[in-house]
Amino acid sequence: MGKVFNKTNPPLSPFFKGGCKRDFGWGDAVMKKLKLFAILLLLTTVFYGCAGAPAKAPDVPKAALLSKASDSSKAATRKELSPALSNPSVHEVGFDIDDTILFSSPAFDKAYAGAEPYTEDFWKIVNASDGKVSHFKKKTVEILKAHQKKGHKIYLITSRNPAGGEALKKFLAGRLVIPEENILFSPSGKTELIKELGIDAFYGDSDSDMRCANEAGAMPLRIKRSPESGYKASYNPGCLDEYIIPDSE
Repeated sequence: MGKVFNKTNPPLSPFFKGGCKRDFGWGDAVMKKLKLFAILLLLTTVFYGCAGAPAKAPDVPKAALLSKASDSSKAATRKELSPALSNPSVHEVGFDIDDTILFSSPAFDKAYAGAEPYTEDFWKIVNASDGKVSHFKKKTVEILKAHQKKGHKIYLITSRNPAGGEALKKFLAGRLVIPEENILFSPSGKTELIKELGIDAFYGDSDSDMRCANEAGAMPLRIKRSPESGYKASYNPGCLDEYIIPDSE
């Protein structure tokens, strides 16, 4: 007869022996795998959750933005024909003539060949020859026209001797639409004349032009001299901290 088991003393499960859980050798391994799977699942969720979120633009300090705006403003200024054109305090504008308005070396060459240098006859030849052999400097004329469009009063001031100067006045007045009385000879210096005329900005090629403008309280603006000019002295662009007009040779 087989063994009889009652309800109060049920048989032990084959998984237990002596009241303890029986170890078949794979329980701990399963738990470890479950824990590892849970960790991987958590990391995957965090990773994809971060990747899916829209990237936030990095904060840019306000000072950096102002700096960029300032740089843009400077770049815009560099692209202008001249800073005097956008300066509201500029109303009266002066220009030198030789190597500024005109490439006039051919007129001087003609005079050197026909007369004693710097005599009255020499200057008569120079002043009478511009209409035939001298050339207008494109960038300077462009700037002059821009000032005229703004309603600025234009003066041309030269250090030449006035002998025979009426020919030069007629030539420049006709081509540039400037009153002859605004074309002036000042061989003894330009500072006092610039001051007397109330000129706010003065364009010239030479160091002396820039110095005269500074002394008269006008904005000094340097026109570059052509490398083909016969006059090489008094030319050190930037030596007086003046603004140099780009591409104005």
